Order: sequence, then structure tokens, then C-alpha cells
Amino acid sequence: ASIQLLYHADSDQVTVYKTEGEHDHHDEKVRGIDENVKKCIEELYNDGIMKPKQIIRALQTRKMKMPTLIQIKNYLVQYKKKKYGLHKISLGELEQWCEGNVEVPIDENKAFVVSYKILYDNEEYEDDEDIEEDGNIFRIFISSVRLLNIASMSSHFHADATYKLVWQGFPVLIVGTTDFNKAFHPFGLAVCSNEKTKDFEFIFNSIQVGMQKINKDLLKPTALISDAAGAIKNGFTNIFGSSYNQIMCWAHMKRKVNNRVCQIDDKHIAKEIIEDIEMLQLSNSTEVFKLASTLFIKKWNMNNKQKNESILDFMNYFHNEWLKTNDGWYEGIQVYTPSTNNALEATNRTIKDDGTFRERHILSRFLTIASNIVNNWSIERDITSINGKIFATEPTISLELWTLSYQWAKSTKDIICISNDSSKIYYIPARDLQSISQASLNKYKNKTWSTFNQFTKSFDIWCMEMDNGSDWRKSKCNCPGFFKNYICKHVVGMAIRLKYCKPPPSAKTVPIGEKRKRGRPAKAKPALLVQ
Repeated sequence: ASIQLLYHADSDQVTVYKTEGEHDHHDEKVRGIDENVKKCIEELYNDGIMKPKQIIRALQTRKMKMPTLIQIKNYLVQYKKKKYGLHKISLGELEQWCEGNVEVPIDENKAFVVSYKILYDNEEYEDDEDIEEDGNIFRIFISSVRLLNIASMSSHFHADATYKLVWQGFPVLIVGTTDFNKAFHPFGLAVCSNEKTKDFEFIFNSIQVGMQKINKDLLKPTALISDAAGAIKNGFTNIFGSSYNQIMCWAHMKRKVNNRVCQIDDKHIAKEIIEDIEMLQLSNSTEVFKLASTLFIKKWNMNNKQKNESILDFMNYFHNEWLKTNDGWYEGIQVYTPSTNNALEATNRTIKDDGTFRERHILSRFLTIASNIVNNWSIERDITSINGKIFATEPTISLELWTLSYQWAKSTKDIICISNDSSKIYYIPARDLQSISQASLNKYKNKTWSTFNQFTKSFDIWCMEMDNGSDWRKSKCNCPGFFKNYICKHVVGMAIRLKYCKPPPSAKTVPIGEKRKRGRPAKAKPALLVQ
């Protein structure tokens, strides 16, 4: 309604007019984004659809009221502040965040700060390595009770650093282990201002601190799997001592060698050198590796009579880098330990794909995301979960391996058995060989090789040891399949021969000499055809 006053010009009279109708001049346009649209944008963002244009396409498919691109961008800025906190964070606020999350939670899956260290630019540094360009240092290790419990069962560590997660360029350090199925299980992750020796020393020490917090014994790992970074090795040694095997990731080593061997002029020689290095990598013990590497150097020094400079340069590089400095890249350096860091590298990729959706975050927001990542890791390893990643304490025998083992057990190979008080040692002909001569066996046992080619001939024999009266699954074999998978057809096949186990019926359906086809075998028997 409205009221109007009319002043008469010829008198002092005033007339009042009042309308009974509704206002027709107000603006019906709604300002801002509709609440339902806001809720939809938040759901899309949490599901990984984070870009404004992607959100617009998703809203179009849902046939919702379309906000402008600027409105979506502005709302995302507000929502990120609400979800992750402030855009910037000071060292004081970082320390306050750590103090607020340092208590061990009752929930085994909840992430908490196991340990942290923050040094301001006006504090004295313990070491020259602690000096940063801007003078500030921080180190934070985040884990959960469940992940620390898994760490208490581990005997070897994987360690690496990954980048492109935090806008400021800070590295994220990850430490974990692998089980008997070679599945990676992280202990947690650390965000540090650098990746020097002190940073890795901090993360390894944090694991020991975590063991104390959950009342577990301190760890005594027997192996460290990593790349050639000296900071990782030095940090590990400072915490756990030097009585461990330093395993150099074979995948990293091979890439480095391939990049260097391509400088050799003769490509046929380069290919042969790579093949010899691959044979050298299959060495089943430290003794064999040292002898074989000597024969490898001897072979190529003798073959290079023309003194080809490119070959000489490569051999000098290989000897200094991979036989003196980083020589732990062969299979037999330690049993039940992987020779590559691929499992951890795959986890780094998972963090980028699933954890951060390949979006770099500022430090203050990444701390929240890191806590969510650790929480998800922990939930995935809950044994009560239907899709839980259980820490395997013995290798799983697949149907394919059962089939290969059954076929091998039915073969007519002559196997030599030598018994002693505690175990039986079986010498098995490799590949298509049916028997082993006494001369070959003596040379194999005594390792009396004078050339590298004689060393390669030693792969005609596999040696398997089976303890008396113990679980046959704990038997050891020196074939490459066993070193890679901790179980092989020789172990399972010998157990079948000795009637220690029975293969599943489906393993017997494949004819001898044929490979099993992909996919689950049919459970229904074929119907009889009556003519």
C-alpha cells in the first residue's frame, strides 16, 4: 500500500489518498547464489570437482539455477577459508596447531601429530645444516595409532620425498613398509621445510617416538629401501645405527644406467652390457654378487681391447657409482625384502590423484588435507572393513601359481636332495633342463667361475631349502621368482610332491604345458552331449 498527500493551491485543505493494492515497484531479483546451489557446489568440491568451469558443467547437467563464473570463484574462496582455515599461517600458528593435535586419540584411525620441531630465526641451531635461507625451520610428522601398530610389525623401511603438493615447494616425506604381498603400508607422512639429513633423521626418530606413545618396543629395522639420496641413508644411520642393509632401488638404478649407457658408440655393445647388468642384478647372495661383479668388470676390460673411450668412461662410472658407492641393488641382498621402491612411488601418485586431486595447496590447508590422507590410510587398513588392506604376514598363493606349481610337480625333472640335521636342500634343474651333472653341481656349490659367462650358466640350477618339521611356506629358493614374490613354483611344487599340501581342483584343469587363461575359472562343469 502507499499514501499520497494532495495540497490544494486555493486553500489550506489537504487530501489524503491511500491505495489498497500491493507494492509493484520492488525488485524480485535474488542477490548472490541460491542456498541449494551453494550446497551443491560444496558437494561437488568435496567430490573432487574443484575448477569453476567444471562446476558450471556439473550444475548444467543438474539443471540448477546457474550463477556467474565470478560468483562461483568468489564462493569457492569463501568455502576454502571455511574448510581449510586461514590462507596464510605463521610459525607461531603452526606450532599452536601442532600442540592442539599432539594428544594420542582414542580412535585408532584419527590422525595426530606424533612429533614436531619448529625453530625460529632467532634461535640457536643444533647443526649448520639447520640453517635455512629464511632462517625458519619446521618439521611435522603425522600418523595414527593403527599405522603405528603396523610399523611395529615391520622389519624394513621404504623412504622417499615427493613434491608438487604444497605451493611453497616444501617436500612431503613418506616412510612405510611392504608386506609379504608387496603391498605398501605407510607409517605416516611428514611435512618439512627441506629434505636434508636432519629432516629424515627427524621422521625416523618420530617413528620411535610413536612406538613409545603406543607402548611398543623400539624398532630395529634390518633394511632401508630408497634411492641414492645420501640424506635418507645418513638420517637412517643416525637413528638406527649402521647394522642394516642399504637397498638401492633397482628401478632408479636401471634408469640411471640406461641414461648413461646410451653414450656408448656401439649400440650392440651397449645392449649386451645392459643384459649383463640385468643378470648381475639376479645375484642371490652378497658373495655371488661380489664375485660376479668382478667377472663383469674383467669381461668388459678384456673385450675393450681397442680402448674405446665411451666404454671406458661407462665402466669407470659403473664401478664407482654402482659397485662402490651404491652396491645394494641386487636381488639377494636380503630375503623377503623388495628390490625396488615402486610401491612407495605408487603411493606418492595416489596422494596426488586422490588426496590433493593434483592441486597444489598452501601449507595451512595442506595440513588439514594431510590429516585426512592419514585418516583414510588408517581406515583402509581396518581389518573389520570389507575392503580392508590387511598386512600380509605370509605370501598369498594365487591360482596361477597353484597351476604352475602343480604342472611343475608333475614334471619328470631329476632333483638332487641333500639332507642335514635341520633341513633338506634341493638342487633343481632350471627351465627345460631335466637333470644336473655332478660337475655342474660341484661348480655351482663351490662357485668356481672364471668368466662372467660361467656365472650366467649358474642360473641353470636353482637351490631350494626346506626346514625339517616346519611350515613349508617358510622354505627359501634362490630363483628370481622367489626373490620377487617370496614364493615360487619350486616351493609350492615341492610341497605338492611331498604331499605337504593339495592344490585346489581348479589348478588341475589346465593341460600340462599350457598357461592358464585370464579370468576366473568356470565353476559349472560342462554338460554332457548326447548324440
